[in-house]
Amino acid sequence: MNIACLYFSGTGNTKWLSETLYENLRAEGVDVTLFDLEKEVHFDHHDYDKFIVAHPVYGATVPRLVIEKVDDLIPGNRKLIIVATYGFVNALGYYAEKNMLGRKIKAYFNVKMFNDVCTPGFRSPVKPVEKRLKSKTNIERKIARIAHDIAANKNRIQGIGPQLLIGIRIRKAVREGLHTYYQTLGVDLNRCTHCGLCVRKCPTHSIEETDGNFVFDATCTACTRCYNQCPEQAITIKGKYADPEIYTRYTGPWK
Repeated sequence: MNIACLYFSGTGNTKWLSETLYENLRAEGVDVTLFDLEKEVHFDHHDYDKFIVAHPVYGATVPRLVIEKVDDLIPGNRKLIIVATYGFVNALGYYAEKNMLGRKIKAYFNVKMFNDVCTPGFRSPVKPVEKRLKSKTNIERKIARIAHDIAANKNRIQGIGPQLLIGIRIRKAVREGLHTYYQTLGVDLNRCTHCGLCVRKCPTHSIEETDGNFVFDATCTACTRCYNQCPEQAITIKGKYADPEIYTRYTGPWK
């Protein structure tokens, strides 16, 4: 069995999960190749029996980058295995995922990770790393079970429940906001040191700096990586500076 595992990770949760899933699949005797969707990816789809797509859930939706890359890389007649990470509850679910990707899904897995967004517009608690580490063993066990099910061709559909009704409302509420999120972003030039980290780290190359001024492009996939990883906390939301003492930045599941 040859599997291609394609993933996108905004702030590190899905990257860690995908790497852990990769190791577990190899331990199950599966020939698997890992692809980071924010990089240039080229392969012959005929070389793979199965395709895993791992991604975070943003506002009960699939990140736009994932939709575009799946459409570009995987033929429409190939069924997918989805592994979705989420912070609170996966209000996206199998049915909405299938519609957004326009693909048949043979297995759908959920893995609860951690909330990674705490901004002036969405102030939600970010667990201290000490508390996150207490969950690591249980999360690793769940990933191991997912790998075992995939290797054994067990096509499970997880996460079907009443939260999917909530997801309909969430998608209506945030749909426009996700597509125009880039318009809310800015840079506090009094704090910015022009290190260029936000430009280099943006997964969709949506940030440009010209003569010391920053422009955010509509290709933004709303991952909040620039906001979370700026060493000077200089990224603003709707023109507001987010004091890190109040708005915790998230730099990965275990740090």
